[in-house]
Amino acid sequence: MPPGERRRRARSFSAVAGEYERGRPGYPPEAIAWTLGDGPIDVLDLGAGTGKLTAAVAAAGHRVIAVEPLAEMRERLSASVAGARVLDGSAEAIPLAPESVDAVVVGAAFHWFDQERALTEIVRVLRGARVLAMLGNSLDSTLAWQRELRGLLGPATLGRPGHWPEPERLLRDFAEVEDSEFPHSQPIDLARLRDYANSRSGFAVMPQALRDERLAQIGSLWQRTFGGGGDPAEVRWITLVRRCRAARADARVAG
Repeated sequence: MPPGERRRRARSFSAVAGEYERGRPGYPPEAIAWTLGDGPIDVLDLGAGTGKLTAAVAAAGHRVIAVEPLAEMRERLSASVAGARVLDGSAEAIPLAPESVDAVVVGAAFHWFDQERALTEIVRVLRGARVLAMLGNSLDSTLAWQRELRGLLGPATLGRPGHWPEPERLLRDFAEVEDSEFPHSQPIDLARLRDYANSRSGFAVMPQALRDERLAQIGSLWQRTFGGGGDPAEVRWITLVRRCRAARADARVAG
């Protein structure tokens, strides 16, 4: 994606913070436990959005600092995760002193970062055994209706080359890089499913006519799959995690 388009899409989330909070899935406790251990530890959620990952980390008993550049997202985060310390900042200029946290987590955001600058900053603020984890939710495409939904939403970015730094790059700063995945589900109704669609950057920058057409197609899919009742259904997700641990001492960046 050209840099100008990347910036435009990243900024588009400011207009859909409400849809993002209502429609996006959270993260399962099993993924947080595998990523961070029993704790409690000090964790930075970087590019925290409305706090979907922040909430899961806090619920596991960890102390959380959330850094997010968009004011609209920070407002939602502060309202939904009362115990988090919420800061204005970016992955390329983290507003923390060196060796401030034990772990950095990033949920559905690393592909928006300048990856080299972000990794330099992440290593700077980590201390001790040090953990970096990237998490993302992928639709479970073993279900026929979710495969059709995937086609209406547009191609998935999670799992594409370059979406996350490759293990070979991460091993320059960390001693261990490991991937895992965790299935979970999200209760959802048609309104929240439309919110999810509208919260995606590709939808947010679509011409209105095309967006309306796609939303109508999603409504038709829902009707064919679940009928016209108002009862919530279920979306099945797979949370993918790339966890990096035990950074080498010579990787530390002077602050």
